[in-house]
Amino acid sequence: MRCRCLSVLVLLGLTLMPALAPGQQDQERRRLATQLAQQATEAFEKNDYARAEQLLRRQLVLQPGNFVVMYNLGCALAMQGSSEQAADFIVRAVEHGFTDLAHMERDPQLAAVRDEPAIRALRDRWHEVLLVQAENNLKDAQRTFAKGYEVTRDEQLKVIYLSAFNPKSFDAVRAELTRIAEWSGANLFPDLLDPKASRDDAWVVVILPGKSDFASWARASFGNDAVQGNSMIAGSYMHDQKRLVAMDLGATLRHEFLHALHWRVSTRRGQAHPLWILEGLGTLVEDYDLADDGAIVPAVSWRTNTTKRIEKINKLIPLSKLSSMTQAQFAGQRPLANYAQARAFFLYLQQQGKLREWFTSYQDSFREDPTGLGALERALGRSHAQIDADFKAWVRLLPAVPEEIKPGMASLGVEVDAGTGEGPVIAAPPRRADGSRIDLRLGDIIQAIDQRPTRDLAELVRVLSGYQPGAEVSVSYRRGSLMREATVTLLPAP
Repeated sequence: MRCRCLSVLVLLGLTLMPALAPGQQDQERRRLATQLAQQATEAFEKNDYARAEQLLRRQLVLQPGNFVVMYNLGCALAMQGSSEQAADFIVRAVEHGFTDLAHMERDPQLAAVRDEPAIRALRDRWHEVLLVQAENNLKDAQRTFAKGYEVTRDEQLKVIYLSAFNPKSFDAVRAELTRIAEWSGANLFPDLLDPKASRDDAWVVVILPGKSDFASWARASFGNDAVQGNSMIAGSYMHDQKRLVAMDLGATLRHEFLHALHWRVSTRRGQAHPLWILEGLGTLVEDYDLADDGAIVPAVSWRTNTTKRIEKINKLIPLSKLSSMTQAQFAGQRPLANYAQARAFFLYLQQQGKLREWFTSYQDSFREDPTGLGALERALGRSHAQIDADFKAWVRLLPAVPEEIKPGMASLGVEVDAGTGEGPVIAAPPRRADGSRIDLRLGDIIQAIDQRPTRDLAELVRVLSGYQPGAEVSVSYRRGSLMREATVTLLPAP
């Protein structure tokens, strides 16, 4: 695998920057750094390592903490025979956040420096290095998410949580994420939780901020459009930073957490999977039910509703085209439709009992076919055209999921609103149409129905749609610092 080169352009003059406003300075600095990164990449492709070194050193002036630049400088120096200097830059890259030991040991451009004492010392204390990096990552996150956050460490999953939510609500969510990891290991990612396989995995910091802190972070990271209108950002997993941020404890967090697990297993193999696979699998755990043994079972959702509508107008994308989409095509052309179809396809594969078999075959054959199409044909024993036909037939038979509670459907009989990420909130004094009383009050936060998580309104509607009026359900909710349960007889919605 080639060095992780990000290129860079000639400095057009840092002397001009003091005349710019602070925000403009930052923007200009990023623009120059990006240009330098592009030029350095071109120099690497031409084997002009001296030129690459020159450009990367300029980029490092602009981005003194960028570990990718340091790593690439190490590669450029190694290819020029400067082994000791190269090793120093690799060590600096690790000190600033580089965590991919497997990549470092596979990179042919570092072959000459792997026996340098500094590199050997890194390998010998890699477990310690990862712990230090995790704590540095946490401290950096705490500079942005400073007050009212509790820190929790999960040694098995190699996750540090930084949460602004109620501790008892967080405990329930942490157990839910553990279930997702266990399901992923059993049904999708081979060796995900194997202690030997995960020995060199980096820790991930998972940040669960309050509403205002999330908005500030999203605005600073992605611009004003990230917190307004249809393009609103709900969360992100940043693999280079090993950091996850989610605005809610439901579908967004599950989606991004699956990304973190996926990147973990693909990093072990030095693979970067295409967006249709990343997002198809990430969305798969957004909505699920629980089996009798407590294991999660991915469920139909509003995304499968979207897929049914697409199929009805004969606009499903053939698997051969979907699997070959570039990132720009998948995210830029009908993104909601593409996400929906990718999720539906992996739900189809999961229901065929072929998800893990496909992923294992896919990883093994990634270099020959990074699209995943060939592995799908092998796992299902059919051509992609036959799979398309079977998938369409399966989509037609999917049940539609109610996206709102219509008159006559089962309801709690109380008014609720969306809340702030922990779950729907009782929005008015619970006066029920039949005059009955229930143990719910204004401000109570609904978290589950019969132990099935209901972290947002869409999930609450989906779960309630499985019941008939008159059914009794157990409602888990939080009232202040207390976690409570109430038995509620469902009423027909007016």
